[in-house]
Amino acid sequence: MEHKVTDAEFYKIFAIVSVIIIVLAIFIAIIANIFAGYSSSASENYKVEIQNNTNQRIEPSGKINLASNPTIKQEVIVASISKSETLSGENVYNTVCMSCHTSGAAGAPVIGNNNQWSDRLSKGKDVLYANAINGIGIMPAKGGVSSLSDDEIKLAVDYILSESN
Repeated sequence: MEHKVTDAEFYKIFAIVSVIIIVLAIFIAIIANIFAGYSSSASENYKVEIQNNTNQRIEPSGKINLASNPTIKQEVIVASISKSETLSGENVYNTVCMSCHTSGAAGAPVIGNNNQWSDRLSKGKDVLYANAINGIGIMPAKGGVSSLSDDEIKLAVDYILSESN
């Protein structure tokens, strides 16, 4: 009593098993999509993750105000300028002020950036003169060149303001 499977029966069983496998695969795909959790698109998940990682990498490494941090020893290197006559505002700027006010180092307002200077100018020119002469924050008095006169510093401030308007 040997039962031989005919070709028709084989194809019928093969078709049923194939349909069951396909239905099972579709069911698993739907369940996986429901429980994925992030969003409907996998590429959106990667974009958000990449953006978060990029923002974390480009964040400034330090947020320390050096002028108010007592653990950091503050040293001011005093530069000297040999002069025989009064320097113009442009000369003082090019000699002393340019290093910080061109690049914005240590939070210095950049020459030519009207927005940064308008906030400071709203306090009045006398306050700007006093800050430049006496120093403020990390900026040393007279930009670190004590041999400059107050009038030369005022000329430099006026030059910076004229270039920022």
